[in-house]
Amino acid sequence: MAAETNFPPYLLLKEQSWQGQTVELAQLLATEVGCELQLVDIPWLRALAQIKTGELDFVSHLSYSDARTKDFSFVGPHHMESMWLIGNPTKLPKFKTLKDLGENVDLGRIAELIGAYYGEEFALLKQNPFFARQLVSISSIQDKLALLEAGRVNAILEDDTVLHYWQNQRYKNAEKYHPLVLVYQSPVYFGFSKNTLSKPMLIKLQKAWQKLYEQGEITKVVQRYQAKTADALTPAARL
Repeated sequence: MAAETNFPPYLLLKEQSWQGQTVELAQLLATEVGCELQLVDIPWLRALAQIKTGELDFVSHLSYSDARTKDFSFVGPHHMESMWLIGNPTKLPKFKTLKDLGENVDLGRIAELIGAYYGEEFALLKQNPFFARQLVSISSIQDKLALLEAGRVNAILEDDTVLHYWQNQRYKNAEKYHPLVLVYQSPVYFGFSKNTLSKPMLIKLQKAWQKLYEQGEITKVVQRYQAKTADALTPAARL
């Protein structure tokens, strides 16, 4: 599985050992189907490319889209992702909705992850030249907080649970940043490669996830990490 360091609380590399919510869920699934889990530290954009070339078997935190079904089978969902525009409200102009950013609100520079999907409203907003020129495309998840800290961007697009972790772990100046407006909310999945995995194996993975969910094992893991999530999402695989 592709992983990227410093995507807490989901993927964390500590003393050469992978930890986090997504790691635990992936390990549960691998054990259930009798496989060994190997995590490879690869940036998100490169991981998507390596799925297509058959160098990787799966990635996590993959939003469903019709275009991705050519290369991926979706097992899960393992998390409800809530992508927010995050920044320091004391240093940014006031606004209430995402639509406001396409009119006369200039935030300066906004970091977006290459290859990430932020919903149809955001995709349409990117067609607006006034908003599009504010976007800064980055290839690594772990760069986001560093870019904010360095003043190279004024806002980022990120899951609010990640911000919650930064603040709980007392990352430098993390308390200054707040969720400003909800951009997109969507279930995210383990995306398994149709190039490297057979249809019977994909079905086996789907059934294993369903079993783990019914046994309550998935919910136990999620509840240890999520401050506001009572239960894991109902399985809805798309093979």
